[in-house]
Amino acid sequence: MDSLLGFLVLGGVVFFLLNSGGSSNKKKSRNNPPHSSSRSSSTYKSKPATSTKVSTIRGEGWVPTYEGPMFSQPGEVGELFSYASYSGAYSLDAPFALIDFETSGFEAGQAKVLEVAIVKMDSTGKILGTFSTLINPGDGEVGRTDIHQISLSMLKNAPKMSEVIGDLVKFIDSTIVVAHNAKFEERFLNAALTDSGINLRGIPTIDTLWLSRQVIKLPNYKLATVIDGFGETIENAHTAMGDVLAMTKILPSMLKMAKPIKYPSQLVQSPVVKTSGKVLPRA
Repeated sequence: MDSLLGFLVLGGVVFFLLNSGGSSNKKKSRNNPPHSSSRSSSTYKSKPATSTKVSTIRGEGWVPTYEGPMFSQPGEVGELFSYASYSGAYSLDAPFALIDFETSGFEAGQAKVLEVAIVKMDSTGKILGTFSTLINPGDGEVGRTDIHQISLSMLKNAPKMSEVIGDLVKFIDSTIVVAHNAKFEERFLNAALTDSGINLRGIPTIDTLWLSRQVIKLPNYKLATVIDGFGETIENAHTAMGDVLAMTKILPSMLKMAKPIKYPSQLVQSPVVKTSGKVLPRA
């Protein structure tokens, strides 16, 4: 009898331990499912539509934003550029200077400009002048050649930024600067001006990353997507002049579709600077 009782007690203890352990394991499995991701489900988005047909969105309340120090904000007054918006203090009538840099990296304090292209045009799309040159960075670094297709050998006889900065400043005198994600160009141009001791501030600027979001609805606002959204193409993409010429095709249309644009500052007259006339355009 005592043996039977002891056997039953022992069996009950074993049964309790096995079931309590199993229950614990099931709970753990529910809380931490296999292959679960640590990212919130809100970071996953459905695949965007592939169509890039132009769609006017003014008045629909659909205005995506880009926030953070890498992007300009409408109406912002930066270190060099003062950015357009719909609520600025000044309406301006002046030529546009569409500008693009190819660089050895993304950080202006570390990377260098390898190529600059500027096209001056009016609001109708008429080209008023061009400026383009490769630039010797002076440090032997060219970064992602697979993207911009600039090799160190191409820059051997190119002028340095210190030799062309005066020509660049003179070219954008009393213009409205235009660039796609203009904060990038602002950082590199401001670094070049600082290195050369040239004081220039408050240049009225249209960031087409902002402007395109006001007038067309697209799956994203990369330059290539925006150009395609207007039924145009980029020839020689990721060359400074190729990207700028692509923007000249669509800027007049965007300006017509947008509300009246205003700026935080008036036109800026460039200071008297030394020019060299040295240029080495990409072949």
